[in-house]
Parts: sequence; structure tokens; C-alpha cells
Amino acid sequence: MYIKINRIVFSVSFYLLIFGFALGQESAHKIYQEEDGIFKVEAEDFFTQRKTDTRKWVIHQDQTNSEGLAGADGYHAETASNNSYIEVLPDTRITHEDELIRGENFSEKAGEMAVVHYQVNFTKPGRYYVWVSAYSTGSEDNGVHVGIDDTWPESGQRMQWCEGKNAWTWGNSQRTKEEHCGVPHQIFLDVENAGVHTIQFSMREDGFEFDQFLLTQDINYVPKPFENGEIIAPPAGRIAIVADGNSPDPDDLGGTAVSLALLRAAGITDRLVHYSHSCDLVRGNRISERAEKERHLMMQMACDVTARRWGGYDSLIFYDALWQKEETVRDLAHAINQSTADDPLWIVEAGEPDIIGMALAESDQQKHQFVKVITHHPANDDAGDYYTWKQILDFGVEEVRIPDQNTHLKVDLEKWDWAKNHPDSRVQWLWILGKMAEVDDVVKFQKGKWDCSDAGMVLYWITGATSGGLESGKVDDVKKILLDYIFSNPIPN
Repeated sequence: MYIKINRIVFSVSFYLLIFGFALGQESAHKIYQEEDGIFKVEAEDFFTQRKTDTRKWVIHQDQTNSEGLAGADGYHAETASNNSYIEVLPDTRITHEDELIRGENFSEKAGEMAVVHYQVNFTKPGRYYVWVSAYSTGSEDNGVHVGIDDTWPESGQRMQWCEGKNAWTWGNSQRTKEEHCGVPHQIFLDVENAGVHTIQFSMREDGFEFDQFLLTQDINYVPKPFENGEIIAPPAGRIAIVADGNSPDPDDLGGTAVSLALLRAAGITDRLVHYSHSCDLVRGNRISERAEKERHLMMQMACDVTARRWGGYDSLIFYDALWQKEETVRDLAHAINQSTADDPLWIVEAGEPDIIGMALAESDQQKHQFVKVITHHPANDDAGDYYTWKQILDFGVEEVRIPDQNTHLKVDLEKWDWAKNHPDSRVQWLWILGKMAEVDDVVKFQKGKWDCSDAGMVLYWITGATSGGLESGKVDDVKKILLDYIFSNPIPN
């Protein structure tokens, strides 16, 4: 049964604030920061380009680019990170039989032609090994040079690919006289001091296609296949999500929207068998009665509107756990009772544990061995008014604990500019919900942040869960999965 809820009437000025912010602000060029010892940089994020008289780097976005120049081997944006990459054009030397013209379609000397620049903030000096994700179709579009601070050391010259044709392939090998296909681990840059430095790439062969580059001090590091294309590999079973959102923490607005969008992008909306929100059953003194009621309504909107816009949830009821407590507990208990060894239930604890405890108490005890509860933060585990975390585990369920998802998914607001500025209204809607949480007037810790941290547990589940799922997913991981889906499933005209 659906609960009838009076719709919130948002003021015109609020929506003007949201959309005005979205459309009226331009950001300065990006300075990349280290994450987990690695710099991961999108090739299209260069802040300037020089020496373009003969050749230049062109950004390919989907099936178009700003210069009207197409590569000789077509477009490959659909499999690139962010559905965009750069290519040195025009491309006139496609095969070995085509004439090699030094200074035009080939540059043996680094830094002479088509140079793109990126800014990177190094927290510590030392040697950084360079990996590049490139797409080559033959033997004449598979080389590039890399330098630092307008210098071009020997260790950054003649980066070469021979394997991995017709696919985005990570490489860090250097071509030598003895090894034309390159010697691994010989491409590196020495950073003399901490601080912001400029990394440059220059053309070696025209037609070179460039998606991302990585910098790491670990000589043994090898980019995982996941970093070259997201892997959707959910485990066996079904998923249930129990979120709060009516408590003082407003992050569940973005978390709800991103969770539903991720499941849709993964093509497994039918495996979401329960979703409830507002599971904080006792209002604390940090939030007023009026503000708490407002949160219920916003959370219901986050569920219903996201589900309608992204699609795939026509048969699912989104329950308000406090206002529909009996129905919520009954629905989750039913999902628990359907569990078997081959079809377990994974419950995402995105709020207080009480509803989960109540459903376990009402369900068949023999089924609890087939229930797994995913958690990422003790703030949820220890916040129950009726059940402790120990009591939840005493039901015989399996605890699946992953690292705190706030680390990489509660980020500065501008890291979601890609959604704010995206032409697809489904993506814009996600950003709006995160922005609504950011302008929340009850808590202060959300200011300047876009937070979908609880959705990290859904990201972990759809990428494998206990069989290798992303335990520390990042915004770029969410972004690629969602934009891959948007690219393949555009809104009909």
C-alpha cells in the first residue's frame, strides 16, 4: 500500500538557486591530487596546449569533437573513461606504407609538436612511473613522449605500445634500439620537490589516442583491468537497502539517487527487492520536528523521482520506515524468508540497524544463515534505539564490513561538476539531490561537499562484493558506470 504524502512545494527561488549555480559557474583548470598513492588523470583535462601549427590534440566526446576532425580509425569514446579522450590530428600516417614526414606526422624529438599540459600536486618528491591508457589499431599510432616542467628527460621519451590493439590498453614501456616494442618500467619522471608541477605529453606519431595517465612511485604497480573499464559482476542473490535520511545527516539524498542509478546502469533493478528510507525511529534533539518531517518528504522524492526517471522500478514500493513501520518490517522480513544458499539476501545498512533487527526478529530463523549485512561505518552500527550491532549479528547473519565510504565518496562539490553540466536530465537530477543536501540548513558538515557515501556499498556489491568488489570506490568509478549506461541508453527524442 502506498502512503499518501503531501508533496513538498519548493520555492521558485530555490530551483533558481540550483540551476543558476549549475549554469552560471565556470571552474578553473583542475590540479590533480594523489589518491591512495596514485595520480589518475583524464587526458581531456589538459589546461593548455602549445605547438599546434602542424598537429594538435583534439578532444573526442561521444561521436563528435570540437574541430570537426575524425580519426582515420573512427571513434572510441564509448569505451573510454568519461566517454571522452584526445587524439593527435590530422592523421596522415596510418600504415607503414604511408610516407613518414619528420616534423609533420612524426616527431622523434620530444616536446616539439602538439604539447598538452596538466597540473599535478605532488605531496612528496621522488621517482614516479608513468602509465598511459592508449588505443592503437596499427604500428603507426602507438607512440608518445612525456615530460615535466618543460623538460623532456630521456626516461620519458618514446613510450610505445605493441600489444592490446583495438582496445584501451595500459602501457609504460620505452622503445629502444634493441626492443622496438619497448622495455617495461623505463618510463618515469623524477620530481625534485613537493608542490604543483606541470606534466606534459607531446606527439611522437599522429593518430595517437590517449584516454588517461597514472603516476605512481611503486615500480611494481600495474593498473587493474577495472581501471580500464568498469566490471559489473554482482554476486548471487538479491539486495535490500535500508537507509535513514530523516536524521540530521542529509547524505542519503545523494546516496539514494546514486544507488538506484547504479543498479539501473548495471541492469539488475529486478534484484532490488526492498528499499526503505527514514529508518531513524526516534528523533533526536539535533533536528526539529518540522525539519525531520521535511526530510521524510525529500527522501520519498529522491526514491520516486529517481526511479521514474531512470526506470526499471515499476514493481517496487519505496517504504517510509518510520511512517510505514509495520509494512516496512513485513516487506523486509518477507525478503529474508525467500533466501536460500543459492539466492542469499544482501542487506545494505545505510542507516540505523533497528528496522533490520525488527525484520530479522519477525522472519524465519533458519533463513538468517543466508543473509549478509553490508556495513561501512560504526556510526550506523551503534546508532540503534532498539538494537545494538551485536544483537544484529546474534541473529546469525553474516557481517560484510568494508572501509569507510566517506573517504572517497564525500568529496568537494566541484568533483560532481560533470553531473551538474551533463546534458542528460537523469544525470543532472542526481547532482540536484546532492546539492540539496549540501545546502541543508540543519547540519554544517555537509557544506561544500557532495556526498553519496552510502552508495559505495551498492557500488561494492555490483562490482563483485566479497568476490573482489570495489571496497574503496571513487567518484570516477560511479561516473564511468553511469555515463556508460547513459551513452548506450539516450533519452528518446
